[in-house]
Amino acid sequence: MGECQLCGKKGENLSLLQANHKELGAIMVCQDCWRKLYEDNAMVCGLSGGSGGSCPTCG
Repeated sequence: MGECQLCGKKGENLSLLQANHKELGAIMVCQDCWRKLYEDNAMVCGLSGGSGGSCPTCG
């Protein structure tokens, strides 16, 4: 069972994404927390999410 390392949400059907947080390093978070980290610019650009690409801002 997965658990979000930020909000503590857990469940068998919870999808987790890897986020490279600027202060916490690589953590697994739920989609809601990933979105919030992205909006708050709290991730290291180009190293988070599942696509392996860079963020839209960096091109």
